Amino acid sequence: MIEISGLTKRFGDLRAVDNLTLAFRPGVTGLVGENGAGKSTLFRCIAGIYTNIEGSILVGGQPASDIEAKKSLFFLSDTPYFPHGASPKGIANFYKGIAPLNEGRFFELLNTFGLPLERGIGTYSKGMRRQLFIALALAMECEYLLMDEAFDGLDPLVVEKIKGEIIQAGEAGRTVVLSSHNIPVLERLADRFVLLHKGKLGKEGESEDIGTEFVKFQGVFKCALTAEMLEGLGFEVVSFKKVGSVSHFVLLDKEGIEERINKAYEPMFLERIPIDPDELLVLEMMLAEKGGKKNA
Repeated sequence: MIEISGLTKRFGDLRAVDNLTLAFRPGVTGLVGENGAGKSTLFRCIAGIYTNIEGSILVGGQPASDIEAKKSLFFLSDTPYFPHGASPKGIANFYKGIAPLNEGRFFELLNTFGLPLERGIGTYSKGMRRQLFIALALAMECEYLLMDEAFDGLDPLVVEKIKGEIIQAGEAGRTVVLSSHNIPVLERLADRFVLLHKGKLGKEGESEDIGTEFVKFQGVFKCALTAEMLEGLGFEVVSFKKVGSVSHFVLLDKEGIEERINKAYEPMFLERIPIDPDELLVLEMMLAEKGGKKNA
């Protein structure tokens, strides 16, 4: 387990991570948040790259800065280092000097992903390099894997190949933490989620708990309905848009929503509609942003 208690990381007057307390358990966790939420900074703190911190981080019960903790963890950054001109074999030789590497597994994954083994990494596309380093992370014999922007630049077919390998790692008892802007992919991968907002914990929970507080409506109104009008009824409006004459809005669930809207604004029609699973984390991020603005 990775245990974080009261973690703060400052860059001058900026608190990139702000009094954060949480734990990452075995399985696959999705780490989400807007740009600047503190995701990459958090990863670098856990990996022991940033040592001038407040609070504590334990990796497998050891302080993150200890050599034993570092040996048990592999951090794949969004811009991984590779020696100039290195081939996949050269990458393996370089990284197995940093952490234990199952070299056979590494090349097995490269073949699964269809990567050319004879070419230098510098000739690979961005997506091909990302696949190679994901293969490297999965082949590292480390209990803890941190992957920053794991799916950046990957097409859907490649993601499908990689997805099963990551799920398998989590099911084997490894602790895998992924950050990505590809929210739909994370939603199909992760057992649980952690949402960061401006360096603070916005929300955490199991996959099935994400979005349970939302209700989505569509309707046509005689009046020119606005988000402010719904807020005037005491509702928390998470999102609001109009497509032609139809209003679409997501609210925090409350008892008697339909009755109150019908009484106040007499819609021509109003109905609850399902929320697409791909929307849920985005809505959680929007809700965190609205809360941050109110508290600013």
